Amino acid sequence: MNGQLSEQPLTELIREIAAKSLSGRLRLEHERVHVVAYFEQGKFLYAAANVRTLRVREYLIKAEAVSDQDLAQFNERVSDTDLLKVLCAQKLLSPELAEQIQTRLMTDVLRLALLWTDGAWEFDGRSRLSEELNPQIDFDALLLEAARRLPAKFAATRFDNPAELITPVAEPLLNENLLPAEAFLLSRVDRPTTVREIVAVSGLGHDETLGHLYALALAGLLKREHWPAVFRDEQATRPAAPKKVAPPPPPPVEREQSHDTDLQDVENLLVRVKNARTHYEVLGVAHEISAPELKTVYYQLARRYHPDRFRKSAPELVPRIEAAFARITQAYDTLRDDQLRASYNAKLEVRKKVDQIADAAPKASTPAPQPEAVVEGGAEPVVSAAERAALQFKEGFAALEMGQKKVALGLFASAARAVPNEPRYRAHYGQVLAQNEATRRAAEAELNAAVKLDPKNAEYRMMLAELYRDLGLKLRAKGEAERAVAADPNNRKARDLLRSLK
Repeated sequence: MNGQLSEQPLTELIREIAAKSLSGRLRLEHERVHVVAYFEQGKFLYAAANVRTLRVREYLIKAEAVSDQDLAQFNERVSDTDLLKVLCAQKLLSPELAEQIQTRLMTDVLRLALLWTDGAWEFDGRSRLSEELNPQIDFDALLLEAARRLPAKFAATRFDNPAELITPVAEPLLNENLLPAEAFLLSRVDRPTTVREIVAVSGLGHDETLGHLYALALAGLLKREHWPAVFRDEQATRPAAPKKVAPPPPPPVEREQSHDTDLQDVENLLVRVKNARTHYEVLGVAHEISAPELKTVYYQLARRYHPDRFRKSAPELVPRIEAAFARITQAYDTLRDDQLRASYNAKLEVRKKVDQIADAAPKASTPAPQPEAVVEGGAEPVVSAAERAALQFKEGFAALEMGQKKVALGLFASAARAVPNEPRYRAHYGQVLAQNEATRRAAEAELNAAVKLDPKNAEYRMMLAELYRDLGLKLRAKGEAERAVAADPNNRKARDLLRSLK
């Protein structure tokens, strides 16, 4: 089997090989550079390239692991694996260091090929590697890194259906290893959400949002409804492994709509599911519902609203009903399992706490007029830039209160870029920048902008005064502290700072 990397990049080939537990050799070619990679039951075994700098000999020299004199005894045509074996046999290299160097080399080979967006690939399922290798490479991290480095426009082309559903997986709400924009997107996908909706709430550009979404999906942090596939399922040889017991199938469904389910009932269900924020709201049940009661509710919904009932009587509604029933099934699968339900409830508590903290975020001193939502061609209202910025500011404030400084920084930055005339956004962005010595000059610019926009705000002047104090600019710090006291004589924090500067 073969194809073009412009249509199936290596990032997706690796993901599909792992998902389908394929075995064989993958060859890649790009501008006279060749890379070969071997897999066994979906597990990566080995990679090599015909680039001189990507040979074991070069890595040994760079790491100063073996002397030039010892290496000189070996012909340069000796394979990388044979060279390492002989060096270890002669005790010129420890097996541990040999494994580290080879793993580092293979990782760099993959890093190179993962960035190719043109060229050819060929997969041979009959070819096997004679060596027994077991490199320890974190492929989730490697794919995440590669996706970040791919051109945003290319990553955006990997999503050809704006209605494709993106589903959350069992991961922490916030992840310190993610970029701020990635963490924000991850926090917003707490239920199956379409690509179009994610772009609308991201506050970023279309291509940039899809680039981050592509990275999160490749790293396994979000689940795509439809990954492009090139390998036939019958090629896969999945190892037998215990799997979760599937939920009981819904009762037999009538093919034609019966009189007890009219189209208005269907429309009411679709609206409820669409607006639901939790699995409980999707099913229309209370949090304390028992497992038998939950099963009864699910079966009732299946009898009345299963998509098969409407394929002849209302075919125009079937796509919407299928999407809604997918959410219903996911909600039931989660809540029927005691362990999954407990984990889900814990996530809801975290989200509740975040929302409570976000609601306590500073409000605008002068309420800005709310722009009307824009509707294009009968589509759903598009969230305005001002509304997205307000949401990002609240999320950033909550993240900061919960100790997620990196996430807060990204959210405040997005809000400040979107609405630069809102002093709250500039001030809190500057305050977080001020906590890093390398970005304190940028913090000064943001805080000065906030003070200029709202000169009577003592809190913003205090932030600027504290920054000047940390920079060692005592006179400037004192001046801002004095102005803060003048703006708010009862501001104890400002008076304490002023006394400490005298």
